[in-house]
Amino acid sequence: MICGIILSGGLSRRFQVRGEPWIDKALYMVGNEPMIRLIYNALSQITSKVIIAVNEVDKALKYRSIIPSADYVIDDEKFKGPLAGIYSALNKCGEEYAVVVPNDMPYITPKALEPLISELGNFDATTYVYPNGHLENALMAVRRTVTLQYMDLLVNYGRSKIFDLIRGLPKVLFLDPLMHGIELKSLVNVNTRSDLTGTSMRINGQVIKSDISIIREYVINDVVGKDLNKIVGSLWYTLITSDPWPEFRLYAEAGLHFLAAHVLLDSVNENVKQLGRRILTSFGVDKA
Repeated sequence: MICGIILSGGLSRRFQVRGEPWIDKALYMVGNEPMIRLIYNALSQITSKVIIAVNEVDKALKYRSIIPSADYVIDDEKFKGPLAGIYSALNKCGEEYAVVVPNDMPYITPKALEPLISELGNFDATTYVYPNGHLENALMAVRRTVTLQYMDLLVNYGRSKIFDLIRGLPKVLFLDPLMHGIELKSLVNVNTRSDLTGTSMRINGQVIKSDISIIREYVINDVVGKDLNKIVGSLWYTLITSDPWPEFRLYAEAGLHFLAAHVLLDSVNENVKQLGRRILTSFGVDKA
């Protein structure tokens, strides 16, 4: 059995149009359905239950009038951003496998979600990596128990970035959508109104041509005990030693350049951080 999670705790700032009334992006009509309903429809076909994580009670009440059969949780205050919703929903979810979708992926399909789940057996998390090496922020499948263990550690380190989860889990599979016959349109993340008018995703150069597995042989006690030999090449090693290069090298050599850039942002050297920002700019990320 599988738990579906929809993250809907954002403020939709980039979706607003100057001079027009504020609108909840999740309720914006795409075709004949609100965006969040389209995502629920896709998830409900492959999961035993769907949990919608929101940042306030009023929003849950509003969504419940549209999707009464879903469960609702409020974002946990231990985290900021998507991790707050993931943490609350995983604690509510009774299943060991969970698939997470943000509320702004209206073209997502069961076909696109199924590989995330089917490949999870030997990994702690699965996600998609685009042909150009870009990662989607919060589309992933995770094992509930191990993910909650490592999220509790993230709290201790004061970390709340969505990629901290991918960097902190020992075993992660990055799926090549083209290899699995997934249309890139189904993975489009809608940040602005203009994103809804595009029918394809800009690739800007293909570096990923197959699935990529990152397997690090450590367990939670190795992180707690700060066993550097075991945790080398992970978020934990980078944070404890302030040395980003082993983790950076791991991702860079695998072709996960977007993730490698995020590692550089944890350097104590401003010049190294600037390099990370420049790499992210090449991916179209204007804020990091």
